Amino acid sequence: MSEAAWFNTPVEYAEALDRLLGQASRDIRIYDWDLSDGGYEQPMRIRLLNDFCKQGNRRQIRILLADDAWLTRHAGQLMHLLSVWGHVMEIRIRDSEPPPEQDCFVLTDDHGVLKRFDKDNTKGVMRLNSRGDVVDLGIRFDSEWERAPGRVAPRALGL
Repeated sequence: MSEAAWFNTPVEYAEALDRLLGQASRDIRIYDWDLSDGGYEQPMRIRLLNDFCKQGNRRQIRILLADDAWLTRHAGQLMHLLSVWGHVMEIRIRDSEPPPEQDCFVLTDDHGVLKRFDKDNTKGVMRLNSRGDVVDLGIRFDSEWERAPGRVAPRALGL
Protein backbone atom coordinates (compact mmCIF):
# COMPACT_ATOMS: atom_id res chain seq x y z
CA MET A 1 0.00 0.00 0.00
CA SER A 2 1.27 3.45 -0.93
CA GLU A 3 2.20 5.83 1.87
CA ALA A 4 1.63 9.52 1.08
CA ALA A 5 2.97 12.63 2.81
CA TRP A 6 1.79 16.04 1.61
CA PHE A 7 3.99 19.12 1.97
CA ASN A 8 3.21 22.83 1.67
CA THR A 9 6.25 24.70 2.98
CA PRO A 10 9.94 24.71 2.01
CA VAL A 11 10.81 23.03 5.33
CA GLU A 12 8.27 20.24 4.79
CA TYR A 13 9.52 19.83 1.21
CA ALA A 14 13.14 19.50 2.37
CA GLU A 15 12.15 16.97 5.05
CA ALA A 16 10.20 14.87 2.53
CA LEU A 17 13.10 15.03 0.08
CA ASP A 18 15.60 13.92 2.74
CA ARG A 19 13.34 11.03 3.71
CA LEU A 20 12.91 9.90 0.11
CA LEU A 21 16.60 10.21 -0.80
CA GLY A 22 17.60 8.43 2.40
CA GLN A 23 15.61 5.37 1.33
CA ALA A 24 17.14 5.11 -2.15
CA SER A 25 19.21 1.99 -2.70
CA ARG A 26 19.98 1.92 -6.46
CA ASP A 27 18.66 4.80 -8.49
CA ILE A 28 17.84 8.48 -8.01
CA ARG A 29 16.28 10.46 -10.87
CA ILE A 30 15.72 14.19 -10.35
CA TYR A 31 13.68 16.30 -12.78
CA ASP A 32 13.91 19.94 -11.74
CA TRP A 33 13.93 23.38 -13.28
CA ASP A 34 17.32 24.41 -11.86
CA LEU A 35 17.81 22.80 -8.39
CA SER A 36 17.64 26.21 -6.67
CA ASP A 37 14.90 24.93 -4.35
CA GLY A 38 15.19 21.88 -2.17
CA GLY A 39 18.50 22.58 -0.46
CA TYR A 40 20.71 20.80 -2.96
CA GLU A 41 23.66 22.92 -1.81
CA GLN A 42 23.08 22.29 1.91
CA PRO A 43 25.80 20.24 3.66
CA MET A 44 23.28 17.64 4.87
CA ARG A 45 21.93 17.06 1.35
CA ILE A 46 25.45 16.87 -0.09
CA ARG A 47 26.37 14.29 2.59
CA LEU A 48 23.26 12.28 1.79
CA LEU A 49 24.07 12.21 -1.94
CA ASN A 50 27.76 11.53 -1.26
CA ASP A 51 26.87 8.60 1.03
CA PHE A 52 24.58 7.21 -1.68
CA CYS A 53 27.41 7.39 -4.24
CA LYS A 54 29.87 5.67 -1.86
CA GLN A 55 27.74 2.55 -1.70
CA GLY A 56 29.02 1.20 -5.01
CA ASN A 57 29.19 1.52 -8.77
CA ARG A 58 25.80 -0.10 -9.30
CA ARG A 59 24.15 3.05 -7.98
CA GLN A 60 23.14 5.89 -10.24
CA ILE A 61 22.06 9.51 -9.87
CA ARG A 62 20.63 11.20 -12.95
CA ILE A 63 19.60 14.85 -12.78
CA LEU A 64 17.69 16.52 -15.62
CA LEU A 65 17.39 20.31 -15.57
CA ALA A 66 15.76 22.95 -17.75
CA ASP A 67 18.40 25.56 -16.80
CA ASP A 68 21.91 25.12 -15.39
CA ALA A 69 22.63 28.76 -14.44
CA TRP A 70 22.02 28.28 -10.70
CA LEU A 71 23.92 25.00 -10.68
CA THR A 72 27.04 26.39 -12.33
CA ARG A 73 27.05 29.64 -10.32
CA HIS A 74 25.93 28.64 -6.85
CA ALA A 75 26.26 24.89 -6.34
CA GLY A 76 29.99 24.40 -5.86
CA GLN A 77 29.60 21.43 -3.51
CA LEU A 78 27.25 19.67 -5.90
CA MET A 79 29.62 20.33 -8.81
CA HIS A 80 32.46 18.91 -6.69
CA LEU A 81 30.33 15.82 -6.05
CA LEU A 82 29.89 15.50 -9.81
CA SER A 83 33.67 15.71 -10.34
CA VAL A 84 34.35 13.02 -7.73
CA TRP A 85 31.44 10.70 -8.57
CA GLY A 86 31.11 11.27 -12.33
CA HIS A 87 30.90 7.51 -12.89
CA VAL A 88 27.80 7.36 -10.64
CA MET A 89 26.26 10.78 -11.17
CA GLU A 90 25.28 12.59 -14.38
CA ILE A 91 23.54 15.91 -14.97
CA ARG A 92 21.95 16.84 -18.28
CA ILE A 93 20.21 19.96 -19.56
CA ARG A 94 17.03 19.29 -21.49
CA ASP A 95 16.31 20.87 -24.85
CA SER A 96 14.09 23.96 -24.80
CA GLU A 97 11.66 22.43 -27.32
CA PRO A 98 9.09 21.37 -26.48
CA PRO A 99 8.86 23.70 -23.48
CA PRO A 100 9.52 21.87 -20.21
CA GLU A 101 6.72 20.90 -17.87
CA GLN A 102 6.34 23.23 -14.91
CA ASP A 103 6.42 20.48 -12.28
CA CYS A 104 9.44 18.96 -10.54
CA PHE A 105 9.89 15.43 -9.25
CA VAL A 106 12.34 12.98 -7.72
CA LEU A 107 12.14 9.23 -8.28
CA THR A 108 13.98 6.65 -6.18
CA ASP A 109 14.42 3.05 -7.24
CA ASP A 110 11.12 1.70 -8.51
CA HIS A 111 8.93 2.72 -5.61
CA GLY A 112 9.49 6.28 -4.30
CA VAL A 113 8.30 9.58 -5.77
CA LEU A 114 8.26 13.18 -4.62
CA LYS A 115 6.35 15.61 -6.83
CA ARG A 116 6.04 19.38 -6.69
CA PHE A 117 3.09 20.46 -8.79
CA ASP A 118 4.71 23.71 -9.93
CA LYS A 119 8.35 24.74 -10.06
CA ASP A 120 7.54 28.04 -8.36
CA ASN A 121 5.70 26.50 -5.41
CA THR A 122 6.77 23.95 -2.79
CA LYS A 123 3.32 22.37 -2.54
CA GLY A 124 3.34 18.68 -3.43
CA VAL A 125 3.33 15.07 -2.30
CA MET A 126 5.80 12.30 -1.52
CA ARG A 127 4.67 8.70 -2.03
CA LEU A 128 6.52 5.61 -0.88
CA ASN A 129 5.74 2.17 -2.29
CA SER A 130 4.03 3.77 -5.27
CA ARG A 131 5.27 1.81 -8.25
CA GLY A 132 2.56 3.13 -10.59
CA ASP A 133 3.51 6.76 -10.03
CA VAL A 134 7.20 5.96 -10.46
CA VAL A 135 6.56 4.09 -13.71
CA ASP A 136 4.49 6.94 -15.20
CA LEU A 137 6.96 9.68 -14.28
CA GLY A 138 9.90 7.39 -15.06
CA ILE A 139 8.74 7.00 -18.66
CA ARG A 140 8.58 10.78 -18.99
CA PHE A 141 11.98 11.24 -17.34
CA ASP A 142 13.70 8.59 -19.45
CA SER A 143 12.22 9.99 -22.66
CA GLU A 144 13.44 13.51 -21.91
CA TRP A 145 16.78 12.19 -20.62
CA GLU A 146 17.47 10.47 -23.95
CA ARG A 147 16.66 13.67 -25.88
CA ALA A 148 18.66 16.01 -23.61
CA PRO A 149 21.54 17.38 -25.67
CA GLY A 150 23.51 19.11 -22.93
CA ARG A 151 25.61 17.30 -20.37
CA VAL A 152 26.98 19.30 -17.44
CA ALA A 153 30.72 18.85 -17.04
CA PRO A 154 32.30 19.27 -13.62
CA ARG A 155 34.27 22.49 -13.59
CA ALA A 156 35.16 25.40 -11.41
CA LEU A 157 32.38 27.85 -10.71
CA GLY A 158 32.22 30.75 -13.13
CA LEU A 159 31.57 33.84 -11.04
